[in-house]
Amino acid sequence: MKLKSWVRFAAPVVAALSVAVLAQPAQAASRIAWRPTVLPMPSGGYQGVVTGSDGKGEYTGTVTVNGVQSVVSWRNGQPVVRGVPEGYEAALAEDENPAGVVVGTTHDYDTRVSRAFVLDATGFHVKEIPAGYDYVYGVAINTRGDVLGRAMHFSGNTGTDAAVLWRAEGGAPVLVPSAPDTSYVRDLDEDGTLLFDSGNSSTLWKDGGIRRVSPSPASQGWGYAIRNGVVVGTRIWGGVEQAVRWASPDAEPVGLAGGARALSVNKVGLTTGLVPNPSGPVIVGNAIAWRTTTQGEVRGPSGYSTFEASIAADDGSLAGFAAHDTNGNGSVPVVWRLTP
Repeated sequence: MKLKSWVRFAAPVVAALSVAVLAQPAQAASRIAWRPTVLPMPSGGYQGVVTGSDGKGEYTGTVTVNGVQSVVSWRNGQPVVRGVPEGYEAALAEDENPAGVVVGTTHDYDTRVSRAFVLDATGFHVKEIPAGYDYVYGVAINTRGDVLGRAMHFSGNTGTDAAVLWRAEGGAPVLVPSAPDTSYVRDLDEDGTLLFDSGNSSTLWKDGGIRRVSPSPASQGWGYAIRNGVVVGTRIWGGVEQAVRWASPDAEPVGLAGGARALSVNKVGLTTGLVPNPSGPVIVGNAIAWRTTTQGEVRGPSGYSTFEASIAADDGSLAGFAAHDTNGNGSVPVVWRLTP
């Protein structure tokens, strides 16, 4: 159950935030509106983003605290610094499940080692790197506790990557090597299904079986997130990106009005994404949301030109970040809730 974040952190360098434009298209006054709340930073905190939620009021993300990228959770609206695993120099949260278990990536810059971690009430648990690989990123965790990672080599040759699935019941990790149908793993569903990029489309992998998510009638389309079989993502439609939703892997994609990319979907179909950039066909803009396919409005915090709600939480809230410029400088963690 990846509450999918478009924000990507490159290891072992400082986080880089997605590009966004300075304005969002005008929304009809009658549209459902999510209003923002900027979350407080911990003492010494700078550059923060929310990347996960338990769907019960806790939000988790990454904040640079006294110069160290650290996991931070907000409980009752207040920051709790969870820190970094012992022996490592940075930790970046990527996802959180309803039990409050967090998955992410921790880095040791001296040895160039990056490993996936799980963080629960007892602390950090760092995953072993699968044999034959040099480092592994944490990607997602579902409700039952399956953990998804992405194993890589120092060479950076994406053709040698593999998805790594640590099943909740234990046992050896399952490796799905990169191949034409499984080139880049995106997300993890509740039943252990993996969502992959596959050339101009996406595929679903489960227990060795492959199903294709067709972009037809478009020629290109990709899923970015999956939940209970619903896939959301983007397709190339009329020469530009359009946000789309697949109600099931075998369904024809349905365009989501006003959106360029759909990034996250919750258990009842609430979806969040990004609007198109009016100045160009590819680079995306600020946040938007849909209740199934009904377009809503995501309002930016006052004084911030860039805002991305990349998490659709199970309680109906959205979460992500806001910043003063398109590079994400001085980003702050933000939660959006429906207008009363």
